[in-house]
Amino acid sequence: MATVVPQGTLGDLAQGAIAKYLQHTKAYAKPVLADTDPENLHQMRVGLRRLRTALQVFGQAIDLPKAGRESKVAAIGRQLGQLRDLDVIHETLRHRYAPDLPDGEQFCLAVVLDHWYKQRKRTLKQTKKLIKGKRYRKMTRSLNRWQRDPQYQPLAQQLAADTVPDLLLPLVCQLWLHPGWLVGTKISRGTVQPKIHLPLHLTDQLIASEGSTLHSLRKQVKRVRYQLRLVADLYGDTLDADIQRLSEMQDTLGDLQDSTVLEAFVLAATPDAKAHMPTLFALLTDSRHQAWQQWQTHQQYYLDPGHRQTLRLTLLHPASPQAPQTHQPQTTRSQTSKPKKTRRPSRRQTTESTS
Repeated sequence: MATVVPQGTLGDLAQGAIAKYLQHTKAYAKPVLADTDPENLHQMRVGLRRLRTALQVFGQAIDLPKAGRESKVAAIGRQLGQLRDLDVIHETLRHRYAPDLPDGEQFCLAVVLDHWYKQRKRTLKQTKKLIKGKRYRKMTRSLNRWQRDPQYQPLAQQLAADTVPDLLLPLVCQLWLHPGWLVGTKISRGTVQPKIHLPLHLTDQLIASEGSTLHSLRKQVKRVRYQLRLVADLYGDTLDADIQRLSEMQDTLGDLQDSTVLEAFVLAATPDAKAHMPTLFALLTDSRHQAWQQWQTHQQYYLDPGHRQTLRLTLLHPASPQAPQTHQPQTTRSQTSKPKKTRRPSRRQTTESTS
């Protein structure tokens, strides 16, 4: 029999979120195996990321089986990410850059895409093995059992509105302290400002040397955005603007990362590609410069102590909760996401309704 928890408590919020995102993940497993639409893999990874977020945020309130813990979900998500990265590379090359390449570079692109096809075939085989395999089954089955008989820590009995600020504020503060915010900045009398007039060659050097730091910041931005979205109903619409800005910043940092990854992939397929595909590499460089300018706008906004403090203060004051009512937590049909055919995948398609 499932543990009885009152509505409006942290345990109630945790159980609902875990059930919802687990069902979302499972709903896309068979379509991923069929490999008819790359969007299915994207949606499965969205479910896994949101599930992982729920396990992170509510970790101190729930008692999970070992096979269903956050680290297990994260490992599966990372392995699926290898195939997703290849799908993004293909989408970007074919639909963003190929139409602008001259005929002489189209032949080189065909060589690159042939390399991509062989690599994706191997990676898809590994992905199918993972989804059909023991690790994935153990993870989903253990969380299914937890749903039927959820086990909680004492913290789960406290009202979510009283507890969520204490869970979220440390996560947001970790984001503010990330070294990625300081990339390409100058500090004068304690005030940090982006260097907005860097020559292009210095911008390229900065992106090359600090790319891993910016990619790490992007992942932290994504985690915090998911965490805010997870509890947004407790705050009315007061978190909407920050969630939207974080989403846009995530996309911008993703564009920076994608151009670097794409360049490395092309060079791995054709080592002399820079000599034979000057148009493509010029387009990649231009894309990086545009993304850098967009990033500096977001960077400047959140380097403002006032904007950071506004989000902190907002998180301190959820909406007043209703009186709790005892109920039996359970998964309903409405919590199950059904796979549906959508547009081709791209990082820009990751909206609040799907990511």
